[in-house]
Amino acid sequence: MWLRLPQLNLARRYLWGALVAALIPLVLISVAYDRYSVNLLQTLVTNRLSSNVEAVAARMSSYISAHDTRLENIADLRDTTLFFESQDPRIADQLYDLLLLEVESPDIYAIELQGLDGTALATVPTSRALTRSAEFSTLPFVEVDGTDIIGPALPSNGRPGWILIRRPVSRQQEVIGYVAIRSRLASITELAGGLEEPGVLLPQLTVFDRIRVTPVGTEASEGVVLAQSTQFIPGWRLNLVEGGSDLDEPRRRIRYLILLLAIVSAVGLFFLFFKMSQRLSGYLTPLNTGAQAIASGDFSVTVNEDGPGELGALARSYNRMREHLEKLIASRVDSERRATLGDMAAGIAHEIRNPLTTVAATLHGLSRGEKDAERQDMYQIVGSELDRVEETITEFVNFAKPRAPEIEEVLVRDVLKSVKTLISASAHEHAITISVSGDSTLRINVDAAQLRQIILNLSLNAIQAMTDGGQLRFRCYQDEGQAKLVVADNGHGMDASVLGKLFRPFFTTRSGGTGLGLPITNQLVEANGGKLHVASVPGEGTTVSIHFPLAAGMRET
Repeated sequence: MWLRLPQLNLARRYLWGALVAALIPLVLISVAYDRYSVNLLQTLVTNRLSSNVEAVAARMSSYISAHDTRLENIADLRDTTLFFESQDPRIADQLYDLLLLEVESPDIYAIELQGLDGTALATVPTSRALTRSAEFSTLPFVEVDGTDIIGPALPSNGRPGWILIRRPVSRQQEVIGYVAIRSRLASITELAGGLEEPGVLLPQLTVFDRIRVTPVGTEASEGVVLAQSTQFIPGWRLNLVEGGSDLDEPRRRIRYLILLLAIVSAVGLFFLFFKMSQRLSGYLTPLNTGAQAIASGDFSVTVNEDGPGELGALARSYNRMREHLEKLIASRVDSERRATLGDMAAGIAHEIRNPLTTVAATLHGLSRGEKDAERQDMYQIVGSELDRVEETITEFVNFAKPRAPEIEEVLVRDVLKSVKTLISASAHEHAITISVSGDSTLRINVDAAQLRQIILNLSLNAIQAMTDGGQLRFRCYQDEGQAKLVVADNGHGMDASVLGKLFRPFFTTRSGGTGLGLPITNQLVEANGGKLHVASVPGEGTTVSIHFPLAAGMRET
């Protein structure tokens, strides 16, 4: 078998099992129906034919009985007894006329008056006298209620076949001779002619299972017996045999039809189950792939939710589970990271700021008493670097242990104006123009200082991205029941790999950067109930969109 079960997934195992379970009853039903139909056909045919055969056998028995009655009437005549007593070969005129009248029947060849040894003493008519031969003694002989039946003798030498029916003539309870009717064999066999169906059924008069005669009185060959009568004379039966292959044709057609239907059904079931297996595997395989990806820590694998019924529900549940699990793990990791960073930040700030304070105080004292201008410049450089270290420590501490926001209603226009004022000098230095547009009445519920820090951080990043000048745009408006703030630039932009790491702490693409600006910004946005989204195209610029809840009473216009 080209499919090995261990290589099949669970869905295919169930489908192939169902296919086998469907095919086995189909095969059994086909076989049972085939046998039943054949047996039913044979039973119907046999029962019908048996009744017809018995009816014809009864008519044959009546035919023999009718001849026996004739013989009984002739044997009881006084002239018949006188013939055997006188041993005179001449027959009385009255008896002769009676015998001539009897032989006028087309069923009778002749009537014989026989001696005790069976020799014909007289034959009416004399022209039909039969010369006894050695074969005469080999013919079947049956005695029924005192009547002897000899034959049948098959046609030979141009003479038709016959049977001899004879009855003894008695005087004072002593047999003195026999009266016999030599009947035409075809007269009794043609009674079965109505049963004959050319090429299908052939009736046969069978005597002692060794002589078989057709309805026209000729010898018949042995065949398959379909129906058989009881013995209407000891050793005599009427058989109905197959006359050719026509009888089997309906059976063969039924069998072929059943076989064809079984094959078509099996092929149809196989094709149906194969397609179902492929389709089901097509829905389950992505789920398996996604589960393995989650197990390895990759939450980016999504599953198509277009599956039918429970499969679609399972795919949707998987996607929701993936999203929730990713957020839960990210939140847990972020919480643990922040807790760790907070403890570490506190220790670092304590251990570094104390020596820095001493260094800064000493540097300040040295710089006040220094007269050399070159050394004064050196002291200023060292002082600026100390300030930069202090700023880095402050950012680190703010990221690790941010303060809780103080929510209040803020007019966004005022925050944007103040940020514009703060960055105007730096923007002018880098040949950058600043534009502010949108809803001047837009109010949101946030911490004003943290909102100012958010906009300021994004603005400084945008200025640093436009090294050759450009345009910095601020927009604020209502969007689907929320306030939307947009900070956009036309700087060098970022590719997908950088966007994926943008909010990772300490990740930076600038020399001298701490990599904490955007993580702190995103942290502040989320702390104030907002969501931040960054879109960027390399060489075209970056757009940062922030959604905040609207202040009470604000409505989208």
